[in-house]
Amino acid sequence: MKEWITVAEAARMLSISTASVRNWAKAGRLRGIRVGRSLAFERAEVEALKESLDSGRMARLRSRRNKTAADGAFVPAGYVRTKAYEQLAKQAAEIAGDRLDPRLALLELALKLLMSRGHLAAQPAPGGESLAERYLGGRLDAGGFRPLLEALYRSDGGTGSPQPDGDALRRLRELAQLPVVYVEGDDLLGLVHLSLARLRSRKLTGAYYTPSAIVESLVYDALGEWPDTGGLPRVIDPCCGSGNVLIRVFLALKRRLTARGLDPREADRLLRERGTLAGCDIDDTAVCLARLNLALLAEPDGSGALPAEFPIRRQDALHAPASEFPGDGRYDLVIGNPPWGFRFAPEEAERLQRRFRTASAFGTESFGLFIEAGLSWLEDGGVLAYVLPESLLTVDRHAGTRRLIAEHAEMLGIALAGSPFAGVSSPVVTLTLRKRPPAPEHTVAVRDERGRTESIAQRRFRTNPGCAFNVRASGAEHAVLERMRAAPGVWSLKDRCDFALGIVTGDNRAHVREFPEAGVPPGWEPVLRGADVSAYGLGHSGRYILFEPDRFQQTAPEALYRAPEKLIYRFIGSDLVFAWDDRQRLTLNSANIIIPRAPGYRLKYVLAALNSRPVRFYHALAHASVKVLRRHLESLPLPACPPEEQEEIVALVDRLIACGDPEERLGLYEAIDRRIMALYGLDEDERRLIANRIGPPATLNRAAHNKKRLR
Repeated sequence: MKEWITVAEAARMLSISTASVRNWAKAGRLRGIRVGRSLAFERAEVEALKESLDSGRMARLRSRRNKTAADGAFVPAGYVRTKAYEQLAKQAAEIAGDRLDPRLALLELALKLLMSRGHLAAQPAPGGESLAERYLGGRLDAGGFRPLLEALYRSDGGTGSPQPDGDALRRLRELAQLPVVYVEGDDLLGLVHLSLARLRSRKLTGAYYTPSAIVESLVYDALGEWPDTGGLPRVIDPCCGSGNVLIRVFLALKRRLTARGLDPREADRLLRERGTLAGCDIDDTAVCLARLNLALLAEPDGSGALPAEFPIRRQDALHAPASEFPGDGRYDLVIGNPPWGFRFAPEEAERLQRRFRTASAFGTESFGLFIEAGLSWLEDGGVLAYVLPESLLTVDRHAGTRRLIAEHAEMLGIALAGSPFAGVSSPVVTLTLRKRPPAPEHTVAVRDERGRTESIAQRRFRTNPGCAFNVRASGAEHAVLERMRAAPGVWSLKDRCDFALGIVTGDNRAHVREFPEAGVPPGWEPVLRGADVSAYGLGHSGRYILFEPDRFQQTAPEALYRAPEKLIYRFIGSDLVFAWDDRQRLTLNSANIIIPRAPGYRLKYVLAALNSRPVRFYHALAHASVKVLRRHLESLPLPACPPEEQEEIVALVDRLIACGDPEERLGLYEAIDRRIMALYGLDEDERRLIANRIGPPATLNRAAHNKKRLR
């Protein structure tokens, strides 16, 4: 009997979105049946497709899978400071491959570190035996560390204790030959754990390693808000992984104590007796490694005794009641790198919506929940310090989280950290908050990627559209944004414009062809990509398409492509790039379309405004996105313009579009720009500020030099 599954189940099996499942069904790559108004798929067929994708036999579909299906092992650059550790982790991953249980490899390295640190006596290895096989055979005494090693060895993942076979023993012995020297502060065990784990499993949980430079900055900023005279803070990392953040917190607090005159051993004892650190994570192996890492930090005394442990537990911080948290559930400092983009099951998402104000029916973002929960775990006046995606600052989806922060916490600092994660392009920030209502005059210290710091009034975030944290705008630049929004008669494209996405073929290699100009088959017509769009100009890269909408994955109504005139813009990019089209040309989905329908405004005047420095300035500082989204365009404040002024601007636009001389094109652009600046009522200082930030469009003269320019 055939077993049928839902769209959602097929999406989970294939690690793609439900929208992609429907698109694949529409394209014939999955055969579904209708059950009422829903689609259903045969489980066996989905499993066969998954096997083909995993094996690489369907490379094109594999390349289009959701990013959460990315697979493979890698050594994360920058996770530790010691380059020798990165090389060692690479060698360990090569030796282990997929034939040695990671727990056995970690057990071997943990024993080596305990001996290097001096917690266990170094012992000769007869016959080339590994430390792990001697330990498992009862021929190596681990003293008081045995419970930690047993916990690591038996940490599950649902597979029980690994039993090494002959091949595993051979690999263990090869691993045993690697030189391992303990380096205080560097998490070798966590590095190897990450290197042996599959990238896919990390993405499914939203978990990524935190590079050492980011950890050091985070700990420095967080503890900088805790005075030396304030005693020892109670600290928790609610998603501690293998403990790399807690390691740095421990060492920083220990340095404070020794600076006061305490002996290192006494400082270590005091931190442990007070239970200063706590942590939890849902990864059982990582929790074991965190316990080992914090034990390794203890000053060795040669006894082999296990030092007093910090409470580190396997626990889901979002669901556990405060009474079950390590310690008493109240902390002075909450610090860490919470997961991003975790996929909650529908029933779990519903429960979270009942508990957290930042949970949304349109998609719950895990890091937002950790911010809200983290503030609830803090004592009044306590500090929260997290590593977060930069998207928190401006993306509409996170507006609820931003409002919670801006209204209920004192924002101490935001540091822009670039894209520090190997293999991941997402830029990140570190955010430091204090749990107390912000004073009206409170300012936020914003540090850019070059280390330059500027103070920004927190109250401005609360008044921004969507409560955006537009930290890349200086105070003077933000004043210009407000001036533009408040200009007399300012208007927007919202409800005054038709939008059209470019064609999504589903398979460009099958539907888009290149032909010599003299050899284009009947019915085929030029199709434009984002790269063909320049400011005030369109080029053509020689690509053609046979417009058969039923064969494509997604198209807009044909009437929008065939409009007598329209504006085409680049979808991908941080800048606004618009061109005029009166040839009814088709576009792919990297080049989208708008058709302004604002009464009293000429289309080419809108083109001039959208390409102008002031509007590009506003977009760059208010949206800070690498995609030009519809909601961004709808929120742009466009200046009022009387008909006679529009006629003069449109005449300049016509001359610029027709002009092929680069210098003359630039002069025409500047002439248009001066008029748009004047319409906003900007003074000379404001105009100079905009011009210093935003130059002429980089693409302004590209069309003039394109031999295939469309005329």
